[in-house]
Amino acid sequence: MFTIYTSDAYQQESNCVYPHPIQVTDEASFKRAVSHDHVCAKYKNNYRGNQNFISSDCLPVDCDNDHSDDPADWKTPTDIRKALPGVFFAVHYSRHNNRPKDGKSARPRFHLFFQIDPMTDYEAYAALKQLLHEIFPYLDANALDAARFLYGTRDPQVEFHPGDKTLTDFLYGDEFDKDMPGGYESQATIPEGSRNTTMFRWAVRSMKRYGDTEESKNAYFMQAEKCQPPLSTEELNHIWKSAQKYYAKIASQPGYVSPQEYNNPNPGWDEPLPFSRYTMAPFPVDALPEPIANYVKAVAESTQTSVDMAGSIAISVLSTCLQKKYRIQGKSDWMEPLNTYVIVIAPPSERKSSVLHLMLQPVNDYEVEYNKTNAAAVEAGRMQKRVLERRQKALEEKVAKGTADPEELERIAQEVADFEEVNPLQLYVDDITTEKLVSVIASNHGHASLISSEGGIFDTLSGIYTRNVNIDVMLKGYSGDTIRVDRIGRDSESIMDPALTILLMAQPNVVSAVLSNTTFRGRGLTARFLYSMPVSSVGSRRYRSEAVTDGIYRAYERLVVNLLDDEYPERPQTITLSPEADRELEAFANWLEPKLTTDYAEMADWAGKLVGNVLRIAGLLCRAATYQSHDFLDVHSALTVSGETMQNAIRLGRYFLNHAQAAYSVLPEDAMYKNADMILQKLRERSIDHFDRRDAMRMCRTFKTVESIQPVLDFLEDYGYIAQRPQKASGTGRPPLPKYAVNPWLKEHK
Repeated sequence: MFTIYTSDAYQQESNCVYPHPIQVTDEASFKRAVSHDHVCAKYKNNYRGNQNFISSDCLPVDCDNDHSDDPADWKTPTDIRKALPGVFFAVHYSRHNNRPKDGKSARPRFHLFFQIDPMTDYEAYAALKQLLHEIFPYLDANALDAARFLYGTRDPQVEFHPGDKTLTDFLYGDEFDKDMPGGYESQATIPEGSRNTTMFRWAVRSMKRYGDTEESKNAYFMQAEKCQPPLSTEELNHIWKSAQKYYAKIASQPGYVSPQEYNNPNPGWDEPLPFSRYTMAPFPVDALPEPIANYVKAVAESTQTSVDMAGSIAISVLSTCLQKKYRIQGKSDWMEPLNTYVIVIAPPSERKSSVLHLMLQPVNDYEVEYNKTNAAAVEAGRMQKRVLERRQKALEEKVAKGTADPEELERIAQEVADFEEVNPLQLYVDDITTEKLVSVIASNHGHASLISSEGGIFDTLSGIYTRNVNIDVMLKGYSGDTIRVDRIGRDSESIMDPALTILLMAQPNVVSAVLSNTTFRGRGLTARFLYSMPVSSVGSRRYRSEAVTDGIYRAYERLVVNLLDDEYPERPQTITLSPEADRELEAFANWLEPKLTTDYAEMADWAGKLVGNVLRIAGLLCRAATYQSHDFLDVHSALTVSGETMQNAIRLGRYFLNHAQAAYSVLPEDAMYKNADMILQKLRERSIDHFDRRDAMRMCRTFKTVESIQPVLDFLEDYGYIAQRPQKASGTGRPPLPKYAVNPWLKEHK
């Protein structure tokens, strides 16, 4: 198994000589070894020291549980076994086990001994210890040098934890999922106790597959969604950096196989580029408050749609309920409102309207009930307005005749100025012009929601129905900039701190046109939206789905009604960040900022607003997670975003980042991708190895001319799916049609 070198001394820190090798093969030999002071490496002249390091096949580390004074956080060998499934290790309980030490209370204290492949470089040996500490931060950081010795105990208490692989096998194994029982990669969650190890190995594995690239890091953060409870952004970044260091060592070793070679089963051909460079991240539904998350999942099941659709709508529902009531403070000089702009992108027959109806049901019911209850007040207001208008007209006639009392004139003028008409509650609008939208915001005390199962508003904004279209209301309604409108034939309107929430369920071709519109992109309209591209369920939907239960709906309804019952204050209530939430947001912002000029340079306008959108989402989640009583004289406590809530907001932000990348990259080229995919499907169906342009036109009758098909063939060649082969010309007549070879990868990936 491994070798331990013992001393003649016993618990003597000054001793440096360890001349007696003991081959540990069982508990008896292990007990004999640890009954004296010992080291786990062979040293020149048996004298312990880094410069004398010769070799080692055993890695010892300490666990004194000094990382926390909460017994619930203390680790035991059982926790180590869970975190390192299948790995053999031995345990020697230290002389201070369950005894006070250095001012710390009694707690489990033990040494771990791992079998490793022999190492002859003390720096690499120390680095492996450091790596283990980074994966398991609770290991003693003061016991990581290569020449560490350990005290023996007279009657050693030891344990053997069997396993079929060494620590080296576990950390460096080529097949991530193959050597882990059950395969963490395929599990729905990564449980506490194995999160650090699993995420480290997954990071290394993804770098082996994709290289140290943004693609591998995106895959890593998508995998992190399975961690329960979630790891913080700071901790995930720390694990990623540790994996980068380790991967750099792998890449420098002889025999290293590059990601290109590693992934290429067909020499001479590279793996073709995917049409979409982005794996669509799953919607982190558990980031939502429990009543909303449960309802979102139930709606998705009932309608047989992706949770993305209902989950994204839920964000807009929260904004509709809370905009102008609350704002959130990121820093002392930075406030964000809680309104959001969301686009759910889905083709026809995806049941967009059904999902939208179910998610809006409590909002609609609240509006109807409110207007019934307040119908008399609304009508009384209208009557009072008509009376004032008549009195005003009569007074104007007296003024014209010179018989009006100046005091009466002032009184009526003041009544008209002070009169505020009571309007029916209108929580959202659908089909509307921008001019009418301004009026709705003005009459609704500065806020409104535009919610539609179609994207027709973009036709209006594009000037399809009228040439003179002003999109300022869409821009200022997001940021809260004052809207001032002067129009001939109607009253001027000035709206301070407007708040507009937008939710659109649009087809891909509509969003493609929007993203290609230079005016929308140049004015920053497209950058204001959060994009969701749910994976289609068409073709796999079950007819006999489970209906939403009454209990799940009522819990969701209670939450929405509780939010809607909040009064609109004179100034929005401020939600603040806890120190933990502030650190989480700062780490996320620092991670994102340098990428605005590299990875996200093509969509820097959108990504530059992501931190602000994450902060808005954090405010929505914070209030939605807190039930507030609306009884008379109840005083609500201040709302503060916790670290966990900010983590959930960041998870949602990463989801929208991934889908925005896909939207900005894929949708403008959607027609080309569909045409290219049509040709690839025919090539797969017929198992064709070679073809020419005429063959392709016969297979796909959609293409009627050379001009229509040649760009698609060029596109497929650029992406590596086909390759043009040189043809010999006969010297007479027309040149032969170009022949194309088909990448063997296509047959292997149906």
